[in-house]
Amino acid sequence: MPRTTASINSFVSGEFSAKLDGRTDFEKYSSGCKTLQNMLVHPQGAAARRVGTQFIAEVKTSAAKTRLIPFEFSTTQTYVLEFGNNYIRFFKDKGQIFSSGSAYEISTPYLTAELFEIKFAQSADVMYLTHPNHEVMKLSRTGHTSWTLAEVAFTDGPYLSINTTSTTLTPSSASTGSRNITASAITGINGGVGWLATDVGRIISFNSGKAKITARTSATVAVATVTTAFTNTDAKDDWKLGAFSDTTGHPSCVSFFEQRLVFAGTTDEPQTLYFSKSGDYENMTTGTNADDAMVYTIASNQVNKIRYLKAVRTLLIGTTGGEFSVSADG
Repeated sequence: MPRTTASINSFVSGEFSAKLDGRTDFEKYSSGCKTLQNMLVHPQGAAARRVGTQFIAEVKTSAAKTRLIPFEFSTTQTYVLEFGNNYIRFFKDKGQIFSSGSAYEISTPYLTAELFEIKFAQSADVMYLTHPNHEVMKLSRTGHTSWTLAEVAFTDGPYLSINTTSTTLTPSSASTGSRNITASAITGINGGVGWLATDVGRIISFNSGKAKITARTSATVAVATVTTAFTNTDAKDDWKLGAFSDTTGHPSCVSFFEQRLVFAGTTDEPQTLYFSKSGDYENMTTGTNADDAMVYTIASNQVNKIRYLKAVRTLLIGTTGGEFSVSADG
């Protein structure tokens, strides 16, 4: 019997698992292959050799791991960001950006071991960065050699659920400024252990006022900067603590979706999503209006941490146990 050579003119189905060997009845069998290495598949079906790369510059520390992240304002204004141990360097138009004769760079809080856990979402000249060990950061570009990285100062929120215990909070003064916030008990605060050193930077809301913790004096006393004055100094039990902190963890995922900035995957609330107000990315004030911020927790049989967010026609949410989609009901 003569041997024949089959002509394969399309590779759009990509690589197949060995489990599909012999499955000639599979519709896509004739447009796939076992191994496709160092090749690019065109939408028309043909495959071509992958284009080469060009050496531009050596990273700051060749012995350490480095991550490259794209920053794309438009098709004509694109950058490559070199993330390394506590720094970012910048590349554009096949060259490295220099300032005063040396490579331009800015400092970051990210260590080498944390680089590949950074998630990011960009809108025009602003990129939001998340990492479970750090505050949400905002990278802004105002010029070719003018970049800033700063913590996001949310207008309000997000918060954990309102206190349901009998523990009350009392401010030493109702006016703005540095004040003591005294709890009547440790019940309900951080799982019943009271204020912790990791609460520094955490926000509190009660009695129509807001404050940000700056120091811990004891398990029941915290020093905070009051940013919105309290109505009075009465003890109140309807307080709320910030959802993002070193105690509860910071969001590990971020994405834009339908004019909102979405965060997800803190340590204490691994399956909870936090949506900003519509068109106001740094305002997490919840409410009953259609454009208010929202907090939503996935209802599933297993509690698997959210690993990624992907905005398409719906918001795709990936966990280690499955994939979910979020969309409006109207």
